[in-house]
Amino acid sequence: MELIFILVGVYIIMVVGFYYFQEKFIFQPKPLEESYTFKFDLDFETFYLEDQEKQLKVNSLFFPSQSPTKGLVLYMHGNADNLQRWGRYAEDFHQHGYDFLSIDYPGYGKSPGSPSEEKCYQSAELAYHWAIRRYPEHSIILYGRSLGTGAAAYLAAQYPAQQLILETPFPSIPKLIRFWIPGFIKVRHKFPVEQYLKEVKYPVTIFQGTWDIVVPHRAALQLKPHLACEGDFISIEKGRHKNLRKFQEYQKKLEILLAVESIKKAGKEPIK
Repeated sequence: MELIFILVGVYIIMVVGFYYFQEKFIFQPKPLEESYTFKFDLDFETFYLEDQEKQLKVNSLFFPSQSPTKGLVLYMHGNADNLQRWGRYAEDFHQHGYDFLSIDYPGYGKSPGSPSEEKCYQSAELAYHWAIRRYPEHSIILYGRSLGTGAAAYLAAQYPAQQLILETPFPSIPKLIRFWIPGFIKVRHKFPVEQYLKEVKYPVTIFQGTWDIVVPHRAALQLKPHLACEGDFISIEKGRHKNLRKFQEYQKKLEILLAVESIKKAGKEPIK
């Protein structure tokens, strides 16, 4: 009986703790000083995207590939750190001939403000509008990582692109939380990836590790019915939440996905 009371007490603490501190669980930004200088091995540009009406100012990193480029990978990063970490992933796409653009959501890196689901969507839209003015829609690849799968899936449900790639996605934040804390918990930030995928009109590919303890494999599997083909859900055996790029299976499949030379279909190069 005493053990039952202890377990109930722990459960109540977890529920109450998550409810009041959920922003700190969902968003884990690492701010940077305005004077901070990014350091990468590849050539890059940094600039701000702004929407004065929404009082939104988003710091961005752009890595140009060799000309002529195949197109652009618009990369929505995960819930922690800032662009100094996430910019390093540009090399995975740069080596295949794609330009790479990633942004810091409000509160992350040099982007002022505080993060929220709405602000993530607005930031993603700013980046997409920048991209569509410079690239044909069928040369834009939307790529979401972890929390960024919510923003990327939101874009894909609203706007045209060549394809959507999701790495370690979840069906929604409420459903993901229930994998760890059973029962009903009011979650203020939903990121309903599952719902957005129903509206996507072009190819979607998911990468998920079987040893992921942040987004369990069985949670990501809930997205599989919304994919067009069985092979669009790539399970990386023994893959964890942060290391899928180290697996040969991931790199081989990514190479295939990025081999589509959509820039030739457009008949012109992107405008820089």
